[in-house]
Amino acid sequence: MVKRGVSIKLKGFSFAWLLRLQHRTWRLCFQNREYLDRLYSSGNPFLLCFWHGKYVPIFPMLEGYHVCVVSSLSVRGSIIAEICKNFGYQSAQIPERSNDGALIAFMEVLSEARAVGTAVDGPLGPRHKVKSGVIRVASAFGFNLLPVSVGSHRKIVSYKRWDRMELPLPFTRVCLVFGKAIKVPPDLRNGQIRQLAGHLAEAMTELDDEAQKLALGKSG
Repeated sequence: MVKRGVSIKLKGFSFAWLLRLQHRTWRLCFQNREYLDRLYSSGNPFLLCFWHGKYVPIFPMLEGYHVCVVSSLSVRGSIIAEICKNFGYQSAQIPERSNDGALIAFMEVLSEARAVGTAVDGPLGPRHKVKSGVIRVASAFGFNLLPVSVGSHRKIVSYKRWDRMELPLPFTRVCLVFGKAIKVPPDLRNGQIRQLAGHLAEAMTELDDEAQKLALGKSG
């Protein structure tokens, strides 16, 4: 167990260090960052919502914000938690499977944090399908949903992974795009939860397209 703990810390530190180096070579652009800053400065609680396959470049691009990032209760999730710590984020791990235990753990995170980052289709997919638990806990605790996506001009895409993880290459253009915050009413019923999950997925898909166009210099 001690060896595993040391290995996880070392992997997290190494990946964060390499990612920070790459970040320094990227040509960055942000769109609608005021949506984030407005919520962040207001103190209103919000979930920063991104796809599992897009999260890697978000870590260095938002360094300096005090956010709690949710990852799975697994070895992989523990490495992600270490990466988060190296970038100055808080971290919380919840069970991988979407069951009552995972939902309760997620609720505990939201009861203690004001800004929480989560992969809304993670940790096991299906890809680009918003988990109903995200909407359920946002409704229960009065959290806004803030969608975000990232596009890269040149990148490596892991097509063998369920999430098609994207890693921007060095010296490329990387763009982070925020959508408008989505208010979540309290006491939602199952049908309303599914409807709002679909709405969030549509908003994030539009952000995917916009972020990639910006990265390729084709937007506007």
